[in-house]
Amino acid sequence: MAQVYVRPELLQAWHGQSLLVVDVHGDCGGRESLAGYYFRETRHLRTLRLTLDGRAPWLCQAAAESPTVLRFDYVHPEISEFGGGGTGQSGHEAPVDARGIPARSLDLSVRYDIGIAELRASLAITNRARQPVRVELGWTLDADFADLQEALGGRREQEAGVCRDEAGCLLRFRYDHPELPFETRISAGGECEWRAVDGGVATLLSLGPQQSATVVLVVEPRDYDDPLAAADVAERESAWRAWRDGLTRATAPGNAQVEAILAANVRDLASFPLLQGRRDEWLAPQAGVPAYPALFGRDAITATWQAAFVDRGAALDATLTRLGRLQTDRIDDWHDEQPGRIPFQVRQGPLARLDLNPYAAYYADFASPLLFVLSLAHLYSWTGEKECLARHWDTARRILDWAREYGDVDGDGYLEYKTRSTRGTENQGWRDSGDAIVYEDGRPVPAPLGTCELQGYWFAAQQLFAVLSWAMGATEDARAYWHSALELKARFNRDWWIDDDRCVALALDANKRVVRGVTSSAGQCLATGIVDDEHLPLLVGRLFAPDLFSGWGVRTLSTAHPSYNPISYHLGGVWAVENATIVFGLRRFGFDARAVELSRALFDLAALYPDHRVPECVGGHARGERPVPGAYPRANAPQLWNASGFSLVAHSLLGLQPVAPLGLLVVDPVLPTWLPEVVLHDLRLGGAVATLRFWRDAGGDSHAEVLHQRGTFRLVKQPPPESLSSGVRDRLGAFIDGLWHR
Repeated sequence: MAQVYVRPELLQAWHGQSLLVVDVHGDCGGRESLAGYYFRETRHLRTLRLTLDGRAPWLCQAAAESPTVLRFDYVHPEISEFGGGGTGQSGHEAPVDARGIPARSLDLSVRYDIGIAELRASLAITNRARQPVRVELGWTLDADFADLQEALGGRREQEAGVCRDEAGCLLRFRYDHPELPFETRISAGGECEWRAVDGGVATLLSLGPQQSATVVLVVEPRDYDDPLAAADVAERESAWRAWRDGLTRATAPGNAQVEAILAANVRDLASFPLLQGRRDEWLAPQAGVPAYPALFGRDAITATWQAAFVDRGAALDATLTRLGRLQTDRIDDWHDEQPGRIPFQVRQGPLARLDLNPYAAYYADFASPLLFVLSLAHLYSWTGEKECLARHWDTARRILDWAREYGDVDGDGYLEYKTRSTRGTENQGWRDSGDAIVYEDGRPVPAPLGTCELQGYWFAAQQLFAVLSWAMGATEDARAYWHSALELKARFNRDWWIDDDRCVALALDANKRVVRGVTSSAGQCLATGIVDDEHLPLLVGRLFAPDLFSGWGVRTLSTAHPSYNPISYHLGGVWAVENATIVFGLRRFGFDARAVELSRALFDLAALYPDHRVPECVGGHARGERPVPGAYPRANAPQLWNASGFSLVAHSLLGLQPVAPLGLLVVDPVLPTWLPEVVLHDLRLGGAVATLRFWRDAGGDSHAEVLHQRGTFRLVKQPPPESLSSGVRDRLGAFIDGLWHR
């Protein structure tokens, strides 16, 4: 199978909001404008370059060892003329450079470790020559304190001078901006004496034959707003490790590749917590690197509910807590605030702090608030804790009040958005790019408008909040929310279903005209349950027609549409996260064969990329026409919700239906021939912990059993309650099978 590289010119490592981006030589400050060391989206080092006697060493190999570690191996000096193997020249003596150092005599290994609030470079150097060597080792360093968004765009909106001194450390860079007093402190250690020089820091090393030395360079960003003390860093690090080490582990005997894909993506998922804020907020995750090392409400909620079985919803709980504390109670057009909304994104770079853009806390998103309510129900299903439900109750209730009072501004029973901020996001649905919503002829649809998936989110939010209200004893509220959801579903199927397209419409415009378009958003409507049962077989067939299903996933737009572009963000590309949601919907309603087909496509897609990191958006090229799908330009990889998407695919194939309030885990595994067995180690439900085995027998039927358990825990085998393919006989057979393997 082909190997596909996205942004091959860059390597990155991160921990919390500490991010290092380097070129493939391990340098910052060259051609790559994004390269640098960032803390909270501020570039604290623009230049970071290793030199020996003023020259760059020769790169032998580069490795991303883990999300927090990069390693580069070099030699110095490299030979200038190459004639074959060895030294590249004939004769017994190795050539020497201008300083008399034999070629390839210095063997260097540099390891960059990213901490929560520091960058540590450890360099080991060995003299492999038969004579002593004396060399000046240096790091070229500089800072510009650019916003990450400025680096991405290649244009500065804010800029001030950078002062350089040696106050309290080897070298210090200080931003001379009256409102942004950032600092970067450089210290160094090892078996040598360091000094500050023009352009960076340096030391003289004298090494005998086969003698080694180790040196360390430490970069500490100082943020005037919420500085982290050493004790804070240690506490966060300890809490993060404890959470990470307790995650549920999936093994797949019989398919090592699937097991590796699941493990790699859980590892990435575990690398994304912001590790900032109050103790109960630390696990709220950032959206991805290098472009989105910040809290994005929709991304964080989606990812943490998708992977809730991995940590029993701990990160989801933290995410809801953090977003709930940011829920607004005012109207502010600059930030698109309305009472009850929660943030779309919360950024901490200079542009946001100076209010040059509205993203310090920006609210223009309809998906995040409604997904908050959906994910709260999911969290309760895993924890069974009414105390947890009560903590987030008022936030969820205010969100539904906002949807009714502000989301449906014209009172027609549907949600519609219109951005008011002059620097805001034009589209506020799941498709949030500026050109995402178009008419049948390709013209953009002007606001106000509502998209189909938002109506599905609203339906599911009301339906699930009705269930939660009943659980909390608010029976009258439960009935009201339930009937409101049913009325919305009836309206939606009357107004949005297009018989000729066998699909739901993409949107309604300001004049309530249906915007026809066959899109992946219909798959999200499937997952939410807003589509009537009678339409579901037609809709599923349409999702897998060749113009929509690429072989790698469901495209965002049909190839038959005049606006189709295979490398467009929302007009033809394929999103792994959205396809994981579609897998969930297919299993929910009993389209098991299609769920297996799409799951296989996603696992095959992940196998194309190093570390199994599917970019945020891949191309829509058909699998039969090209060996790879293509990629959206500057696609982010890794992306949080793509990593979590594979947990949701596993969740769906195993048919996990948690009912923690009753101490039940209902399952309905559908294991294909290519995935004959899955074992979940240390799965937590309520107060219980269990290891479960799922397997496929010789006849093709799938089974489940508990291998080990601690605490009260009951496993029941049953199809999803809304499955269209399961009758009474199927449900009775599943129940008997569960008793047999108990």
